[in-house]
Amino acid sequence: MSVRRVLFIRHGQTDFNRERRLQGAMPVPLNECGRSQSRSLAEYLNAVPIDAIYSSPRSRALETAQIIGEILGQTVRQDERLAEIAFGDFEGHTFAEVEARFPVAFRKWQSGFRPYRVPGGESRLDAQRRMQAAWDDITSKSELETVALVGHSSAMMILLASMFAQLPDKPMKNTSITTLERFEDIWQISAFAEVPHDVK
Repeated sequence: MSVRRVLFIRHGQTDFNRERRLQGAMPVPLNECGRSQSRSLAEYLNAVPIDAIYSSPRSRALETAQIIGEILGQTVRQDERLAEIAFGDFEGHTFAEVEARFPVAFRKWQSGFRPYRVPGGESRLDAQRRMQAAWDDITSKSELETVALVGHSSAMMILLASMFAQLPDKPMKNTSITTLERFEDIWQISAFAEVPHDVK
């Protein structure tokens, strides 16, 4: 047996999400909405056979994963390589504030040039390499079939963009699930940023 299915799960809502502030490496906890979202997600996943839960160690992702793990009776495995991209000097600011305070760095970041590293932070290429290393290690586990990776939208999108020529034009909402399934020697996206547990 080998890993055949991977569920990419974005963490629950934080106050920074609501305020549209860049979080990156900051230890931002879930807010009450985020905890409620995570509980709804966990109840939904209780009917899904999951062999292991891996999580970014950032508090918002780890708390989401632990809520899932408690419902599923699973111990969460932390992996630093699944952390959000570090936004360095941009962290704690909204995009408008970043553009006003760091106009040159913001323009370089907005260019999408993958090797560009935000002052004090990471480049997209840095994040891609560590996410790829985590992906390769986790999906090579012969004793697992379905795994959940709880993390962050930017880091997950960077990895997915390196794997697939095209991605759906759809935002990854908090606690959304993106499902990848192995077909022979390739991976396919079978569901993208779905929120089937959203009761709103």
